[in-house]
Amino acid sequence: MRLSVLAIVVASFTTVACGGTTMSPTSPSGQTMSGSWVGSTSDSSGSMMGAGLTSAQMTSAQWTVTQSGTSFSGTMQFPGYMMGGTISVTGTMSGRTGTFTMRMPSGSMMMAGCTATASGTFDMDDMMTQMRGAYSGMNSCNGPFDHGQMVLHR
Repeated sequence: MRLSVLAIVVASFTTVACGGTTMSPTSPSGQTMSGSWVGSTSDSSGSMMGAGLTSAQMTSAQWTVTQSGTSFSGTMQFPGYMMGGTISVTGTMSGRTGTFTMRMPSGSMMMAGCTATASGTFDMDDMMTQMRGAYSGMNSCNGPFDHGQMVLHR
């Protein structure tokens, strides 16, 4: 299930190809991460950054991001998660690799007043339709978590 988090990150990005025109100077074949990505995530907290998500919810992660140059930003959500579960996502990309930070604000977790932040890296496949990533971070109520994995698809 650790592959679930990477899946979410990858799932939130879409490929845009414009007749061979390069849309992002650092992305192969003129493709960008902008769009929606879906997939699965997991980490050592057992509930996505300690937020209280079930295993089933962690397999239906959705990233929706917009890329501008080498930077991207957007959100990560989990359908069916009653607390909202909206996580902000920001990062940078160079070619088919990148870094990202996810932030879960107070009020979006089962435990009132808790927040979580995670940072990680990802690699895209040659067609930029799948992302695999790894992350680790800190939950303000439950402490550190690691071994985060996600796999996301367009």
